[in-house]
Amino acid sequence: MKNKIDGNPCGTLLRVAGMALLVLVFCRVVSAENAAPADELARRGEKKTESVPEAPEGYRRPKGWKPVLYPKNLRQIAKDHSAETMARAKEQMVKVDAVNAAGKYKATGVSMDAHPCPEWFLDAKLGIFIDWGLWSLASWCPYVKGARLYPDWYEMRCRPDYAGPVSTRAWDYHRKNWGEDFMCDHFIDLFRGTKFDAPSLVKLFDACGAKYVVPFLKHHSGFCLWDCSYTFRDSTDQGAHRDFAKEMSSACRTQGLKFGAYVSQAGEWEYPILQDDGSIKIWKEAAAMVDCTPDMEWKASGKIAVKDFVRDYIVPQTTEFIDQYDPDILWYDYDWATFAHENGSYDITAYFYNKAAGRKEVVCNDRYGKAKPEEIAGRFTKRPRNWLRTVRGDFFTDEWGDTEECLDPAKWHPWESCSGISKAYGNHWQETADMVMSEREFVIHFADIVARGGNLLLLVNLDPQGEIPAVQRERLLQIGKWLERYGEAIYATRILAPYKTPALNYVQSKDGKFAYVIVKDPKPEITLECALPEMSRVTLVGSDRTLASSRSEDGKTLVKLPPDLVSSPLPFAIRIPR
Repeated sequence: MKNKIDGNPCGTLLRVAGMALLVLVFCRVVSAENAAPADELARRGEKKTESVPEAPEGYRRPKGWKPVLYPKNLRQIAKDHSAETMARAKEQMVKVDAVNAAGKYKATGVSMDAHPCPEWFLDAKLGIFIDWGLWSLASWCPYVKGARLYPDWYEMRCRPDYAGPVSTRAWDYHRKNWGEDFMCDHFIDLFRGTKFDAPSLVKLFDACGAKYVVPFLKHHSGFCLWDCSYTFRDSTDQGAHRDFAKEMSSACRTQGLKFGAYVSQAGEWEYPILQDDGSIKIWKEAAAMVDCTPDMEWKASGKIAVKDFVRDYIVPQTTEFIDQYDPDILWYDYDWATFAHENGSYDITAYFYNKAAGRKEVVCNDRYGKAKPEEIAGRFTKRPRNWLRTVRGDFFTDEWGDTEECLDPAKWHPWESCSGISKAYGNHWQETADMVMSEREFVIHFADIVARGGNLLLLVNLDPQGEIPAVQRERLLQIGKWLERYGEAIYATRILAPYKTPALNYVQSKDGKFAYVIVKDPKPEITLECALPEMSRVTLVGSDRTLASSRSEDGKTLVKLPPDLVSSPLPFAIRIPR
């Protein structure tokens, strides 16, 4: 494990004070250089500083709080820890390469394609995606009605030098609520998780009917929610001084749920790279190298410089996690910047598969990285892209329809929708109940995904201290009650044509003995479009109630619904023997 800080406390205080002064000067310079005139703000469709909201207490800078960074700067960390870290990484890579050489799965795309998606995943249908990290302390991004929102990019967008589409509003909001001297990495010291209770959360997820849990454990800033020996930028060395991954994995196994890990494995916003002469450069997105400027002290605080970003850091870090926590699911992200055959994804996944072989069935998603041209020839005709998403993976992933063109049930491959009752990825303090799905809308959304052969990885956005918002807790309990009655038509089902229609959804039991129809828009008489034997008995799922049925002239099954079902506020399911 990495060494803890030694040294003179006075020297540490002087370093921190000097660093804070440097950050303040830098921020004022950058702020002046990036100030936008009113006409430029109008052209961007952005508003002036005074238009940004004032956050309520709990979502803004605590009174009297002074910004704190990791006590050692990047050069000091490199001097004291880089050699030992790279030596340990080399040992880990020897182990990884040996396991993959001896195992069934090799670090190639072809070998990844040979791994089957386990049946438990196909049967599960519902998982929980815990979107929680440093960004949750702010819990904000500019609100656009009907749009997908990404508060979990706050650390990138709150910077004074960020030039993206919400740059001015994000910086204006940030300095109003957190101050000009408060930079993105200052959130680390405030990340305590005082209300994060893994056993209680997992019991809630179990009550809602979820079968697996995937917490965000390393987002794109590189902050890890586990005890990672390849960085000081984690929740055990700073902030909470807690191993949240250990707490979650233990709670999941106690409750009987599968445990997954969301990791931004293919890259980070910034990473220090050690040069042959001992100097440091910074790895940026798309593998571009830039100079190590003073702002990197509050963008990459606590990171240990290495020479090889992939083999000294990414692969050793993630495979060490596999060794320590033995996850059932690897959920990759950050797949747009580097090629999969270069970023270590195949090495990690092969190791993951080989370590589990003969012991348990594991699963990995499709966000390996960029694709070679020949790997995606003829695909993505509606929305050109160069990733391996929906091309390679035990299951494909979709965010609110962004890969829908590639998810044809007639050409079915296991897939998963990562979406929630909210359209915000990460907690948003301005969100109210009228901005999220109603119980009916949510049940229909879930049932539509299952009818098309997918799982729902339901996004749960925890608040700054790790508590679930009331409206999300309410929806989880509501879906749990619905699944208690109608879960037979959800769990362990498989696709059945015509899959999804505006009024009805169709699935079948995996043994093919029963067809299930989820009725979303009930009428006094409904026509079933799936192939059924003549005079099948139709029953309401969750009861022994028989529904009157008949046969149309063209051979379709007609079902008469009684008034109480026609007026049902929520979808319901019926069962028909096949």
